[in-house]
Amino acid sequence: MGNQANLIDRLRIENDDMNPADRAIANAILDDIEAATRLPIKELAARAKVSEPTIIRFTRRIGCDGFTDFKIRLAQDYAVGRMYIVGERNWAAETGPDVAENVYEATIQALAVAFSQRDPAALEQASELLHKARRIFCFGVGGSSANVAREAENRLFRLDLAVSATADPYKQRIIASTVEADDVLFIFSVTGKPLSLIDSAKLATSLNAKVVTVTHPGSPLASHATVNVPLVAFDEEKFFYMPNRGRYGQLFVLDCISTLIGARRRSTVGKKLWRARSTLVALHGSTDNQPIGD
Repeated sequence: MGNQANLIDRLRIENDDMNPADRAIANAILDDIEAATRLPIKELAARAKVSEPTIIRFTRRIGCDGFTDFKIRLAQDYAVGRMYIVGERNWAAETGPDVAENVYEATIQALAVAFSQRDPAALEQASELLHKARRIFCFGVGGSSANVAREAENRLFRLDLAVSATADPYKQRIIASTVEADDVLFIFSVTGKPLSLIDSAKLATSLNAKVVTVTHPGSPLASHATVNVPLVAFDEEKFFYMPNRGRYGQLFVLDCISTLIGARRRSTVGKKLWRARSTLVALHGSTDNQPIGD
């Protein structure tokens, strides 16, 4: 297991990649983290429907010295991270105060989880490929990923990059079939499973173009990337009307990449951004407080 996330983050992030027994233990813990910090090994084994030796092996696989050390670390992480790593709500938020608190906690949780997965090397590699690209095509399908792809276009065109975005699966395949070696596909996906994105990545790499993905590191899409920026983004599973919290993680990654690109292009785009600000004066007067880079 990775070593950047805290214990609770890692149980969530790596859940899909665990073997069945380990996943059962992780889920038993995540179902009630606070209770898990107090459970004796016998009761945790009963909840997970595994043997006590299996619990011991699990704790060692995640880097603890044993069950006692695991409980201490779990309690510490829960106490320190309680302000932003919270259990799923068991009731629907339907009033103003509850909704505001629920959405706020979901936002903080998504950002905390995205930050815990940060891969500085991948961020640097992705930004370098995009900085040098002749053309950039931002792809996403569905809700949050399609919107973040459009936001990527909005961020990057200001940095004097030739960039466009589409969420049309038909158009994505056509674009991928016409790219050249100095073009880059910039693809966002929570699951890494949409066929149009996988097919586009395959097509582009077969033509020697580069593919930068922001997706689950173990997904089919990630396996066809030149550079994958890993992101396991959690959705709201209990209440279907809650907005997808995953987009906050995606936007966090996009902000990191666009900031790195901006730093690389600072000397060449500064004058152009100043001209852009000047043209906006005619629309609504002074633009001193308007962020032209956003």
